[in-house]
Amino acid sequence: MSPARQDVLFGAWRAAEPALLLFLVVRAAGMSIIMLLSPGTPGYALHRLAVHWDAAWYLDVAMHGYDHAIRPWLPGVPLQSTNLAFFPIFPWMIRTVHTLLPFVPWGGASMLTACLCAVGAAWGIFAAVNARYGDKVATAAVVLWGIAPVAAVETAGYSESAFTMMAAWTLYAVVSRRWLLAGVMSVLAGLTRPTGVAVAAAVMLTGAMELWVRLRERGVRWTLPNRLGFLDRLPWFDGADVREVTPAREPDLWRVVVAIVVAPLGWFGFVAWTGVRLHTWDAYFKIQKLWHSEFDFGKSTAHDFKHLFTTANPVGLYYPVVAGILIAAAVLFFTTIAQRQPLPFVVFTFVIMVISFGDTAYFGSRARFLLPAFPLLIPIAAGLVRVRTRATLIAALIAGTLCSGLYGAYMLLYSPTAP
Repeated sequence: MSPARQDVLFGAWRAAEPALLLFLVVRAAGMSIIMLLSPGTPGYALHRLAVHWDAAWYLDVAMHGYDHAIRPWLPGVPLQSTNLAFFPIFPWMIRTVHTLLPFVPWGGASMLTACLCAVGAAWGIFAAVNARYGDKVATAAVVLWGIAPVAAVETAGYSESAFTMMAAWTLYAVVSRRWLLAGVMSVLAGLTRPTGVAVAAAVMLTGAMELWVRLRERGVRWTLPNRLGFLDRLPWFDGADVREVTPAREPDLWRVVVAIVVAPLGWFGFVAWTGVRLHTWDAYFKIQKLWHSEFDFGKSTAHDFKHLFTTANPVGLYYPVVAGILIAAAVLFFTTIAQRQPLPFVVFTFVIMVISFGDTAYFGSRARFLLPAFPLLIPIAAGLVRVRTRATLIAALIAGTLCSGLYGAYMLLYSPTAP
């Protein structure tokens, strides 16, 4: 790495240091609450976080590799499953950490990997938000992500931290017009979680906008100007978003084209590989059905809301919490549109929300699906930085950390459903 690049990287790290320090503090506090509320020893809680639900499946991939076929859930049980439902980047990271630190047990390697990814994600969130809103809003967004209601999974054996890291750095690369980096990070995001399609969509649509604006500025005339003229009336298609953040030297258009082409290859590559593995083109979608994951346009979500509000039967704590998070996410999303967030932020958040609301997965998991959608936190972060009283900010930070830790303990230690 050249000295100039080293200076840039060091400067970026120094700028993010206060935010990362606060993030580590709130996550350490949240983890402490979980261990204090453990039904056993603190070691039991850590073990639970390392192998609970999906974490055990990621460990299975890291330790033994992928299945060659769909297998019975347990001997003698008619249910079938396969670890081919889990994308490879996070297990590869776990295996790498265990290889470098062979004295660390597999569960410890899983949690260590998640923690390192969480720090990388916090840094990426700071970089992406700081590029458009300044360091104060970026710092607040990082802290809010660290005390989100389901933030406990950020430092558990789940892939959310790894995916958020890939997504955040992709969005940073897009808003700073580093298109080749955006393409590479989008591929990695697509190999981390199914929601990698949201990252690819953000890169592809923003890249298409970049091409539209650049070619129009160069005098290229389109064959259907009347039909496409409506784009000029959309807030993100006036060219301002491109010109505001473009470096002194415009990126070559071939870089934009490359980013658009390669962005979805990670997701499509894994889906195609599962098809080859199981000798059928739709293997991935069949696997998702085994895990009760299909897209039903929100029918399951509506049914769960109806169950929550129209029955007198007892429900788990996760029901009202997740319902509140989903409602808040919808309100915040429309707020981000009204505030004209950058196009890649809006596209990424929109696709994440469509998946979270429209999938048939467990109701308790929908809040976790929304965790990577950090642009939803920007309106709250912008409001917090305008608060003049420091005591109010400290009280809000303590309250948020406490609530996050309490719900995290319930979610990962006591909830009857997957987080």
